[in-house]
Amino acid sequence: MSPAIRRREPRLPTTPRFHRVREASRNPHTVMHEVLREHGDVARWRGLFDICLVNHPDFIRPVLTQDHRHVSKNTIHYRMLRQVMGNGLVTNDGPDWVRQRRLIQPAFASRRLARFDGTINALTASLLARWERQDPAEAIWIDREMSALTFDIVGETLFGREIKEHAREMAEILEVVNLSSSDLRSFLTLYPWIPTVYNRRWKRAMKRLDGIVYGLMEARGAGGNGSDDLLGRLFAARDDETGEGMHDRQIRDEAVTLILAGHETSAMALSWTLYLLATHPEIETRLVEHLEAELHGAPAGTEDLPRLTYLKQVVQEAMRIYPPVWGVVRRAEEETEMGDYVLPARTWIGIVTWALHRHPEFWPDSERFDPERFAPERAKERDFFSYLPFAAGPRTCIGAGMAMLEIQLILAQLVPRFRMRVVPGHPIETEAVVTLKPRYGIPVTLSRR
Repeated sequence: MSPAIRRREPRLPTTPRFHRVREASRNPHTVMHEVLREHGDVARWRGLFDICLVNHPDFIRPVLTQDHRHVSKNTIHYRMLRQVMGNGLVTNDGPDWVRQRRLIQPAFASRRLARFDGTINALTASLLARWERQDPAEAIWIDREMSALTFDIVGETLFGREIKEHAREMAEILEVVNLSSSDLRSFLTLYPWIPTVYNRRWKRAMKRLDGIVYGLMEARGAGGNGSDDLLGRLFAARDDETGEGMHDRQIRDEAVTLILAGHETSAMALSWTLYLLATHPEIETRLVEHLEAELHGAPAGTEDLPRLTYLKQVVQEAMRIYPPVWGVVRRAEEETEMGDYVLPARTWIGIVTWALHRHPEFWPDSERFDPERFAPERAKERDFFSYLPFAAGPRTCIGAGMAMLEIQLILAQLVPRFRMRVVPGHPIETEAVVTLKPRYGIPVTLSRR
């Protein structure tokens, strides 16, 4: 928690203590957005924790770039995540993170990811074949379908094998661990000796998660057997300076990070994109025409993506409205200037992507789904740091290239084959846990084009 903020004039806007805590436990993203709309682009929210919320590129840019060495992930939020992901790249910090990023970066080079397009397309084709047999009158849950598909893709690209036998169990584990830090239950997991029902579920989930991941690692054998999937690359990675590789616990942490963070964020991006297309038939029609004109009914390959410009715009706009990672928190380790204010060391700084992507200075009529916002001539006029689906700076998401490859290839197959319509009357609400999920799921009916 941050100490009192030393301020210059004018006074930093500050909410009352425990401001809308009950509502924030359910909708932290919308509460923080409303605090920023009411108080401006820098505001102190005194909720369950004290956080300085910032919502303008001028303030966000230094936090993520030139000042990044002076901000850390030493917050309650990352302590909670670290219990699941260990010291994987999402939660790692400081010199250890620098070394780990250097070790893993080559595995995510574009040329190495490109070879996964065949795997992604084959698994998507298998899903389409099942949908062909689907009764058109029977609804499917698109969020569950996309989660299952991206989990299959993680299995093949990370472990080089099918891991469907773990899919249901991993979904149950994710349901346990995917909680917002504003939820008191997740906070209590930092004190596992407290005998709450949720703590007991958490411990069981962690034991099952370790059993699955270590089992898959052991099945690979010592040294990873030289395979060229992502797990093989983790086993083979060596530090250029020391020649050392990763120990088993670090490989476990990176594998868990890729399984949970990787597949869940892509699944949510796909789910929300398909929902927006289903509710905006004119944009859906234009995308279908674009894909048919460029691909002529064939799946897209990596080499096709540069010319599928409208497809990319659709994905970018969907991730603007529904960013899979809805916000991040950092801690200032040194006194930090923020506009007209000075934040003392140990202040928590919150970047609420949900709010940033709705900032009226950069996104007029922000709730409208308009892929033309990302047409090249319009995008180049906008501040780069007004759009952060994968963060930015040295800690840009290492899996961003893989996620965009996966999302675009899947949509390029699904959209021309099936029209989706949301089941009438079903409530569609966002739920901001670790990722931005549909609280009640998204049921749709399918019809063949």
